[in-house]
Amino acid sequence: MCRADGGSRVAALYFLINWLWNGQGMLESLLASIALIMAILPEEIPVILTVFLALGAWRISQRKVLTRRIPAVEALGAITVLAADKTGTLTENRMQVAELQLQDANFVHAGATTLEEPFHELVEFAMLATPADPFDPMEKAIQQFGLHWLTGTEHVHAEWSPEFEYGLSPDILAMTRVFPAGSSTRHMLATKGAPEAVVDLCHLDSTRARGILDQAGAMAARGLRVLGVARGRWQGESPPRSQHDFDFQFLGLLGFVDPPRAEVPAAIAECRAAGVRIIMLTGDHPATALAIARELGLSERPDVISGAQIDTLDDEALAERLRQVDVCARLQPVQKLRLVHLLRRHGEVVAMTGDGVNDAPALKAADVGIAMGKRGTDVARESASLVLLDDSFSSIVAAIRQGRRIYDNITKATRFVTAVHMPIIALTLIPSLLHWPAMLTSVLIVLLELLIFPACSIVFEAEPEADDIMRRPPRAVEASPFAIGNIVPAAIQGLGASIILLLGYGSMLGLGIDPAHSRTAIFIALVLGLFALVLGNRHPDAPLISGSGMRNRWLWPMLAGVVLVLVLAMGTPYLRDIMGLAVPNPISLGVSAMLLLATFFWLEALRLVLHVGRRTGASLAQGGKP
Repeated sequence: MCRADGGSRVAALYFLINWLWNGQGMLESLLASIALIMAILPEEIPVILTVFLALGAWRISQRKVLTRRIPAVEALGAITVLAADKTGTLTENRMQVAELQLQDANFVHAGATTLEEPFHELVEFAMLATPADPFDPMEKAIQQFGLHWLTGTEHVHAEWSPEFEYGLSPDILAMTRVFPAGSSTRHMLATKGAPEAVVDLCHLDSTRARGILDQAGAMAARGLRVLGVARGRWQGESPPRSQHDFDFQFLGLLGFVDPPRAEVPAAIAECRAAGVRIIMLTGDHPATALAIARELGLSERPDVISGAQIDTLDDEALAERLRQVDVCARLQPVQKLRLVHLLRRHGEVVAMTGDGVNDAPALKAADVGIAMGKRGTDVARESASLVLLDDSFSSIVAAIRQGRRIYDNITKATRFVTAVHMPIIALTLIPSLLHWPAMLTSVLIVLLELLIFPACSIVFEAEPEADDIMRRPPRAVEASPFAIGNIVPAAIQGLGASIILLLGYGSMLGLGIDPAHSRTAIFIALVLGLFALVLGNRHPDAPLISGSGMRNRWLWPMLAGVVLVLVLAMGTPYLRDIMGLAVPNPISLGVSAMLLLATFFWLEALRLVLHVGRRTGASLAQGGKP
C-alpha cells in the first residue's frame, strides 16, 4: 500500500512536469503518468506468488503428496521439527504376528510348521477380541494368523457375534468384547491391549505382573509391537461401566513385526543434514519405539519419554525434556496436541503426521499438518495441509526439498522484479527532468510490463534446486523474499543498469543522433539487458555466464522470445511507429552492444563485491579470519 501511494504521488508529479515543465499536452501527460504508475508498481509479484505456489503444489503431487492448502507449500521450506508417526510412515504398516509368549513357553512364527496346543487358547481369544473383518493392520494380522493355524479346530468362532464392546480409552489402553455363553446372564469376555493395561485388568500380584511386563519389554526391545490377551467370564444382565469391574485371566503376549521402510534411513539422514530434527510420536511400547528409532538411524539417544511422564511435567520442564529425547511413546492424541503447541511456542516450525480422528486437532495446530492418504481418516485429511498418497516418510522429505526450492525461486524472482523496475522508472523520469526527448513511451512501458517482465519472471519457476538445498539449515521464521537483504542488492543492480543506459541515451542525443534511433538503441540494450538481470539473479554466488544456465530448460527459450519481440517491434512498420522506434542502423546496434556489455560487467563486478562481503561477514560471525 505504501508503494502504491508513493507511486501515485510520483505519477502526479510526473504529470505536472510533462504538462507544465516540458509543454506536453494534458492527455499525453496523463497517459505518460499512468504508464509510470505501471512501471513503479511491481504487478508481477502477485503473478509470481500465485503461479509459483500453484506449480509447486503440482510438482509436489508428482512426489505423491497432495496439497490441500497452498500456503503449506511455502511453509515446507521453513520446517525445523518433523514429528512423525511410526506405524505406516517410518514402517511399512504390514503387520505380521511374529511371536507368541506364554508364561513358560515361546512360539516364533518364522520357520514354524505347527502351533502347539498350549498356544491355541491365546490365539483363540486374540481372535475373539478382534472384529471378524477388521480395518486395522494389526487386527488383520491377528485374524490371518489365527485362520492360518486354527482353521479346522474348535477354536475358530466365525459365527459368534458380541453383545457389546468396550473400546480403547485414554484411561484403559485395552478393548473388551463380550459374547453370550449359553444364557442371557452368562457371558464370555475376550480382551486385548497394551500389556500393562491388560495386566492391570487381570488384578495380578506384583510378582506375576512384573514377570509379564519384563517379557513384554524384552519383546519390545527386539522391535516387536506387543499386545496382551486375557479371557474372562461374567454373569449379569446389565454390563458394568468399566472393564475394571470384570475378572480376567491373563493368557499371554502377541508380538508383531512391522518392517521399517527401506528408504527411511537415507531420508532421515537427509533431514538431519538439512537441519530438520525428527521426533517419533507413537502409541507403541517405549522399548519398541526406541528399537525402531535406532534401526532407522533416527536417534542414538538412549532415552524415551512416555505419555504418562509427559502428564507429570509442566510446560517448561517438558520443553527442557524434549531437548534431550527424540522418541515419544505411549502417546494419546491430546498429548500430541500439547507437544505441537509447546514446540511452536519455543520458536520451532512444526510439521506433524497423523491418521486418526483424534489426531485432527494436532494436525490443525501444526504449521504443516500431514495426513496419511491410504490409512488416514476423512477427518484427519480434512484437518491437514498435505496428504501423503503413499503414506511414505520419504515423500515428506521430498516435499521439504521442493518447498525449499520454491521459496528460493520466489526469492530470486522477487530480486529480479525489483532490479528490473529501476531502469524503467529512471528512463521514464530522468529524461523529463533534463528536458530530453522521452526515452520510454507509454506503449513501450506497457509492452515491458505486460509481456516481457512477467515472462522473464516465470523463468525463475523452472530454476532447478541448488546443490546445497538439503545441506543448509531451515530458513529463519522471519525470513522473507521482501527482506532488505534481498531487495537492496537488487535495487543496486537496477540503479547501476539505469545509469549505464541513461549515459548511453544522453551521449547519443549529445552527438546529434535523432531521438528515434537513440531510443531504439537504448530499448534494444534494455530488453537484452533483462537477460543479464535474469542471469545475475539466478545464482548470486556464481558467474553470470556458467554451465549451470543449461539446467534451466526455459532460459534459452526465454531469450529467443525476447529477441523475437524485438524483431517484431523493429520490423513491423505499424508497431515501430506507435512505439516511436526506428529501423536499427549500425550505430544503434553498436551502441546497444556496448551498453549491454557494460551492463554485464557491472552485474559481474557487483556480484563479486557482494560475494566477498558475504564470505567476510560469515567468517567474522564464526570468529574466524576473513
